[in-house]
Amino acid sequence: MEEVSIKNLISDQMSNRQIVKDFISSFISSLSGKAFNFALGLMLLDQTKSAMSFGINMIIYPLVSLIFLLPIGNLVDRYRHKKILIYNFIFRLIIFILFYAFYFLTNSSTILYLVIPFVILHSITVNINDTCYSASIHELVNDTKIQRLSSVTQTAIAIATMLSPAIGVIFYNWLGFSGFILLEIIANLDALGVLLTMKFFYEHKGQEAEIKQNENHQHGVKEIIRFLKENQIVKYIILVSVVLNFFYTSISIGVPFVVKEQLLLDNATVGILETMYAVGMLLASVSMSLLPDKKENNTLLTNRIRIPLFLLTIAIIGLGITFATSNTQVIISSVGGLFMGIIAFTLVILNIVVMTYLQSSIETNYLGRVMSTLFTLNTSIMPIGTIVFTYLFQKDINGGLIFIFGGVSLLIYTMIMLPRIYRILQKEHIY
Repeated sequence: MEEVSIKNLISDQMSNRQIVKDFISSFISSLSGKAFNFALGLMLLDQTKSAMSFGINMIIYPLVSLIFLLPIGNLVDRYRHKKILIYNFIFRLIIFILFYAFYFLTNSSTILYLVIPFVILHSITVNINDTCYSASIHELVNDTKIQRLSSVTQTAIAIATMLSPAIGVIFYNWLGFSGFILLEIIANLDALGVLLTMKFFYEHKGQEAEIKQNENHQHGVKEIIRFLKENQIVKYIILVSVVLNFFYTSISIGVPFVVKEQLLLDNATVGILETMYAVGMLLASVSMSLLPDKKENNTLLTNRIRIPLFLLTIAIIGLGITFATSNTQVIISSVGGLFMGIIAFTLVILNIVVMTYLQSSIETNYLGRVMSTLFTLNTSIMPIGTIVFTYLFQKDINGGLIFIFGGVSLLIYTMIMLPRIYRILQKEHIY
């Protein structure tokens, strides 16, 4: 039953049940994962007193994504997704159990010898999980529910982002880091339990046997290159996404620095700006999840990409003008907070729209490699952006001017790229 054509097999009712389960699984995984990473940073800060304590994931994860781009993409496109996810959860549980056992044998001088291999292995499991879930979208819901599934997943991540720092601090102070490891094991068991109740519908009979004939990794490389050449719109989407992530790093590292070091305001102001950012994320994901199901998902890209991109660039420029012209807490908190909320809102809208388009238009047997490529390039560009913008912010330059320059540059780039994207869409009769 599961191995026939699935387009008409997954009913709306079945899709809605799958969406609820995906929300629960995504919320558990995101909340526990983000809170654990925060607690890991606190533990390393206590043990090593190093400023890099909270940056270890930002360094290791992009490198792991880049190194394992092809193996993970091929793995996801080669085997059944539910089986991959189950084995991945089991492997992750083994990693956490071993980490818990060896944690008590370390001290401040040896802790990094344990943490670095753990973060590498954990990053591999996170990459597999994210890529596999994104590639299995057609096996979980029907085509009209893809946007809702993406929106609900973003809602779960947004709520987890808002709650995770507080939960990380509370449970770290209450249970210590060793107790936090046990909590993460329990959370992963819960997420695995939800996964086991989800039904995956497979489109091609004997899918594994067919794909195993092309086990060669080099064949996988040639295949994905050929796919991107034949699908220009996907290539341009990846290019725009990478540039957006590059400029996003100016916000993530620049806002706290400018507020505290240049405007000489307190941590409360930074907290307000970060809260408004989280609120923008949540509002966008909830708004998209409440929109009616689309009969034709292809219309999503043309109808909903232009305005969010324009608003995003204007908000970045507006944030820069606010920082460049005022240093009063009320103005920075209110006007700056509004622009931060708009930035988050537009980024989430763009993410949902683009993911919905890709997941509804790309065949399942290519989706894993495309998503793996997209995730890897996005995460790999962020360390480069971090280095570039850290250098700029630490120079004697007004931080607001850096945001203005970044916003104007992004506006010019989108004005160049969007006409090309629209021309391709018109050729493909996607209006």
